[in-house]
Amino acid sequence: MKRATYVDKQGNTVNQSFENKKPLLTIFFIIGTILPFVMIGFIIYTMVQNDNCIEIYDTIKSASLKYLKDNDDLPAEEGESTKVYIDKLYDGFLSSYQTNNLRCSGTVKVTKYKDDYVYTLDVRGCDKCSTNLKYKGWSREQNAYPSSHAIVDVVPYYNYYEREVNNTDWSNYITKDEISKKTSKYGIKLPKDKSILPTVPTEASVVDIEADEKYQYRYQDKSWYWYDIEGDYSDFSSEQPAGYANKDTQMSILTDWTDWSQNAPEEKDYRSVQTTVGRKYYYEKGGKKIYFNSGQYAAAEDVDLTKYTSSDPDTTTLYRYQDRQWRWYNGQRRNYSIISSIQPEGRPYRDDETETVSTPSGWSDTSSINENNQYYRTEERRTVTRYRQTYEILSLKVLKKPLNHEDFEKKVKMTVPEFMERQDYKLEITYKFIYRIPA
Repeated sequence: MKRATYVDKQGNTVNQSFENKKPLLTIFFIIGTILPFVMIGFIIYTMVQNDNCIEIYDTIKSASLKYLKDNDDLPAEEGESTKVYIDKLYDGFLSSYQTNNLRCSGTVKVTKYKDDYVYTLDVRGCDKCSTNLKYKGWSREQNAYPSSHAIVDVVPYYNYYEREVNNTDWSNYITKDEISKKTSKYGIKLPKDKSILPTVPTEASVVDIEADEKYQYRYQDKSWYWYDIEGDYSDFSSEQPAGYANKDTQMSILTDWTDWSQNAPEEKDYRSVQTTVGRKYYYEKGGKKIYFNSGQYAAAEDVDLTKYTSSDPDTTTLYRYQDRQWRWYNGQRRNYSIISSIQPEGRPYRDDETETVSTPSGWSDTSSINENNQYYRTEERRTVTRYRQTYEILSLKVLKKPLNHEDFEKKVKMTVPEFMERQDYKLEITYKFIYRIPA
């Protein structure tokens, strides 16, 4: 029977079994100590390489977008694609410095996906970043965009509806202050009150709203008293001016109303007086009262009551007045006409101080000013707008299941862009995604 222990020269007891295992344990120790560092180094190297490749891919994508924009060749319709050759990007859009001092080749497929683009890279001659070395085959189709993968392709599928398109009648015209200041998704400014828009059938969907503008006009006429002789006449006055003996009562004028005042005016037989309640109006801001006109008493008609919404409890009486005035004369009295815009026969003189302005006319689609009336007629012009809605009514989906690009074009016997031009059909595009699987 073999002994498990023995005594060495120094008299120490040695375990023979442990001595036999020492070389093996040494190997295990070396492996256990060094291997984790090797693995960590490999992982770090791989991550750095991968990050470097992602940076190169992103640079190529950006260069491809700029190239297509400059050449006006970006795909315009959803689901449509165009191809960029990477070697062409080095002519002003990409430098070899950005691709590890290499001139990579291959292609970038750019597909319009909703309001964005999907860039599918096939990069060659780019050392470790060449996609044919870095990746193997494609995944199965996914319903959601696989954002965690570097190389993704989008696969559009097509179905369609039969489509009936109609326009509503036009709405009534509305003015500028009835229209929103914001531009809608239809590229126009819509009425603030949406009920103004013509209604569409309940089963319909609005696809566009059209606005139609026109000018409308209204006018006011100036009128005067006309007279036959100049005579010896004063200016208009309520009371007899010195040096004039007679008052011409054929016509008179009224002064403008005075401003409201707390002082009661003197009573005169030619004076009209009005009174109103005066208040101190204010609004509150930050706990403080902000008064209208520095806290002076004011008539309600002079105050913006939508802003100054409150008033102090104390009030006062306010007054204003208006005076009637006549012309005074000596000698022969003038003969005045009735008030008129047009000079009457036998009345060569116009009394400009008797000018009155008519109330505005109704709005019309045509201007009424001409060379005969332009000296007494003024005109106001406004823009009015009307609307109509374009709507569609769709059938059920025509195809039992959506088809890929090639099969769809075979089915409808035309290209997708040609099909999209058809007003009697509406295309529906859905998407699936595939990604390159790392090697």
